[in-house]
Amino acid sequence: MEARIASVVVLGGGPAGWMTAAHLRAALQGTVSVTVLEEPETAGDAGIEAALPALQDSFFDPLGIAEDDWMRACDASFGTAVRFVNWRTPGAGRPDARQLPQGGPDAFYLPYGPLPEHDRLPLSHYWFNRHQHGVTAVPFDHACFREPPLLDARRSPRWMDGSRATHYGWHLDRARLTDFLRRHATTELGVLRVPGTLARVDLDANGYLETLHTTAGEALSGDLFVDCSGPRARLLRQAMAEPYLDLGDQPCDRAVTVRLPHDDYALGIEPYRTVIAMPSGWAGKVPLLGRFESSYVYAGAFADAGTATEQLCRLWGLDPDRAEVAETVFRAGRTRRAWVRNCVGIGASAGLLDPLEPTALHFVVSALQQLVRHFPAGAFTPALLDGFNRAVATEFDEARDFVQAHYACAPRTDTPFWRAHREIDVPASLRAKTVAYRAGLPLGAPPAEERPYCGGGAPEPGRLWSNAGYCAVLAGLGVEPDAPLPALAHRPESVRGAEPLFDRIERQQRNLVDTLPDAHDYLRHLHGWSVAGRPRPRG
Repeated sequence: MEARIASVVVLGGGPAGWMTAAHLRAALQGTVSVTVLEEPETAGDAGIEAALPALQDSFFDPLGIAEDDWMRACDASFGTAVRFVNWRTPGAGRPDARQLPQGGPDAFYLPYGPLPEHDRLPLSHYWFNRHQHGVTAVPFDHACFREPPLLDARRSPRWMDGSRATHYGWHLDRARLTDFLRRHATTELGVLRVPGTLARVDLDANGYLETLHTTAGEALSGDLFVDCSGPRARLLRQAMAEPYLDLGDQPCDRAVTVRLPHDDYALGIEPYRTVIAMPSGWAGKVPLLGRFESSYVYAGAFADAGTATEQLCRLWGLDPDRAEVAETVFRAGRTRRAWVRNCVGIGASAGLLDPLEPTALHFVVSALQQLVRHFPAGAFTPALLDGFNRAVATEFDEARDFVQAHYACAPRTDTPFWRAHREIDVPASLRAKTVAYRAGLPLGAPPAEERPYCGGGAPEPGRLWSNAGYCAVLAGLGVEPDAPLPALAHRPESVRGAEPLFDRIERQQRNLVDTLPDAHDYLRHLHGWSVAGRPRPRG
């Protein structure tokens, strides 16, 4: 009988490395030892990260970690949606929405919660039918989701007693998340931490990894190696020589980032992430208590770092000569296979997308679930590796299509960047989706049985590249089907039956705006901040 896999070595700290170590140690019930070679450049992985709702259910709950505990440790705030600003109207980057020619602000929300259904059809089809017949002028997001009015009013997604009103994700401090996970993994789960820098690797005669050697002379041997070294992919692409599939037609390939203080007491805190269209890309705003981070993600073919820095600083009223700006260059794409022999890539070593949507931590959690599902007993059976690779590639490609849809369908043509992105040769899978959407057909998997809007069993909240995500983005960009779902012409009872649902959503919106606390008040309470803005003593 072949010896079972008993030891895992993880290269790289940061959120991906410590999430991997903690998840494997817990999910495999202590049957494997886990060692993390934490390199200095990943140990303090700074910045603010946006995370989708599945982070709690799929990652923290299996570790037995309460949401409030890690939120406090990571300075986390709520992220209930993404708000897109000025993606339809020409002009310079600005944080406030311009007016659309037909009236109303050039802004829309992509909520993280699921889309309601009626008679086994998403509510989007009934809205398109109403809108194209002149029955409603209410925008798609405000008509079909409960969240937008709550977000407009900057309400918390939880009541003061902690109970949830809606689905939501989070914004969190990456360095604090790393510290929290490192502490939990080493003290509660028995993960071994080895600080150091990878110098070289040993491969056996069959090309399998055997040992990682550090510059300090330490040797770490294992049965399975997990590459969490980020875009360098030092094991997967360098040691294992797995090719990288470059998404050369991705519009954006670099970013400049600033971090700014924020007067939450005067201005409140936004319980959502903002994405503002800019001349050569987009600028994000991700808020935490008392501060926020903004990155201008742009195309190097249309702007240089100096121009991007000046435009980002102008957006927030900063002096470009005095602002501390970090520059990043990235190469969107994925490693052809994320699992090669006994080496698995998790996080950016496996793939990296334009960060328009918050996919980074989602990809980590999703890949870890697949890794546990396909974890070998002893031999690295090809069927296990192939199943993992197919699942990871499919997830990445679906997210890639969704991100590219934002650019391909945006109507702006006022700068070379916005004109050029309309000429991008999109993947055949995205073309098929847009053809289906234009024909009025649902995107993604058909709905399961009809279920209440907010409650147990909601379909994949937070998986943005679903039918709900596409409909919210495309309708928000002003793109609608050429005609309503054809089958609705033969379902008059269903059309009539959906009308009360729109009224119910509107009543729920009013009730939640009236009863939910201000997001800043709730977060101040959660984190133990006094009225003066200083942390209250605990205990």
